[in-house]
Amino acid sequence: MNAMANPQTYRILIADDEQNILNAYSSVLHADAGQRQAADDLDDLESELFGVKKDVGGKQRYELVLCQQGQQAVSAVRQAAAAGERFSVAFLDVRMPPGISGVETAKEIRAIDPDLHIVFVTAYSDTDPRRIASIVPPIERLFYVAKPFQPLELQQFASALSNKWKAEQDLSVAHEELKQQYRALQDANHDLIGARRKAESANRMKTEFMANVSHELRTPLNSIIGFSEIMINQHYGPMDNEKYRSYVHDIFTSGSHLLGIVSDILDISKIEVGEMDLQEDTVEIPEIVETALRLVGAKAEAAKVALRAELAPELPLLFGDPRRIKQILLNLLSNAIKFTGDGGSVTVRAERLADGGLWIAIADTGIGIAAADLERAMAPFSQVDSKLSRQYEGTGLGLPIAKSLTELHGGTLSLVSHPGRGTTVTLRFPADRLR
Repeated sequence: MNAMANPQTYRILIADDEQNILNAYSSVLHADAGQRQAADDLDDLESELFGVKKDVGGKQRYELVLCQQGQQAVSAVRQAAAAGERFSVAFLDVRMPPGISGVETAKEIRAIDPDLHIVFVTAYSDTDPRRIASIVPPIERLFYVAKPFQPLELQQFASALSNKWKAEQDLSVAHEELKQQYRALQDANHDLIGARRKAESANRMKTEFMANVSHELRTPLNSIIGFSEIMINQHYGPMDNEKYRSYVHDIFTSGSHLLGIVSDILDISKIEVGEMDLQEDTVEIPEIVETALRLVGAKAEAAKVALRAELAPELPLLFGDPRRIKQILLNLLSNAIKFTGDGGSVTVRAERLADGGLWIAIADTGIGIAAADLERAMAPFSQVDSKLSRQYEGTGLGLPIAKSLTELHGGTLSLVSHPGRGTTVTLRFPADRLR
């Protein structure tokens, strides 16, 4: 036969000074258990014969503890609480001579086990439930049955109150578990806050260090670049040795490249600590695009990349920092040229949006970026793992700086890319930035 689910067994305390009443309790409640067992057997047989499996979980069994004196009942509750085998219901006679009464018994029991449901069973009409409730609160755990009791009534009390007691115990356990989880979450949150503060402090120290180092490097670099440029132009006489001229040119080129890196690091450091100030004025988009294309023209020619501008007519003026807007365009154009192969193209487009804003896009036909790498491409000091990208030096700051500068102007920078088909970086400036 199919295995039956284990039924719930409840411990019930019964206290009455008359043995025949105790026997009646036992007969009624054990008869109820027998009826349930018979029903279980029929369900099991039906399942075996017809393949119908019924849910038999939650059926009750009773373990009865019978006492003829109130003090015996108090001792039984104390022992049950100590052993962790508490009673779900206690049926108490109100009058149990010669010992303590049922009310006194209930008062002592309540002090030991506050969750116990107590049912007073009495044949006397002079028992005032309100007086008893004032002695043995709370009222929601007190019930009354008149003698002689009806078997069905007793069974219903035992079943309903046992189920209620079990539900309350389960709820209490769940509540305690929730409290423990809440405390664990509070501890974890406290640790996270501490870790975040440490990380923020470390990041701030890193940013300040980079800013200080970058600032200190710019002065000697300017001297190196300036003096090497004088030597290249031979302001103070000819430099006859060709190797010297080559070395000086390398010094100038390397110094200029290093100054660009230092400037990028200084910019990203200022942005991170909120010290980047905009010197705002009106900017003519066609003019600044033309300037940026001219400045990267030599680089594009060397890389055999075609540059194009497709600007809508009568574009509005943009209110912003002309130097930083140009820096955004130069960073994006330099990246586009850098990662576009021979015969490719880079196109700058601009037009007015329907919502009154401004849209500028830099599109290339280069190597592109995989979707999984887009987030890394926007992070400072990151390099997308590409064979072509590794052919070129760089700090990985061009795109993050362009994004941060765009956001300082109240705009957004987004990136769409497809490996082998190219990348499009789109700038959107809000309508309140246009004049």
